[in-house]
Amino acid sequence: MEVKLNDASRQWIASKGGHLTIKTLEVKTCCAPNVQEVLAVPGKPKNTGYFHKVRMDNINIYIHKSINPEKTLTLSLSGFGFLKSIATRLQ
Repeated sequence: MEVKLNDASRQWIASKGGHLTIKTLEVKTCCAPNVQEVLAVPGKPKNTGYFHKVRMDNINIYIHKSINPEKTLTLSLSGFGFLKSIATRLQ
């Protein structure tokens, strides 16, 4: 999987301990199709066996194995102040 990461995102991840977990969040509903979102969470996953590890510039990115490895994952910093987080986009 190709991972694109800008400098602001890289610095933010490093400030949070240098680990980022990319996982899927699935929302199941009774009246609409299921929705699956890709979510970025600071920190290392509890069970790394379910994740692929990508090392980039002294940070570790753990990508859940259910995410299609043929896609490109773009990570960007969003928000302001203490409300900053990493936004994800799969292409």
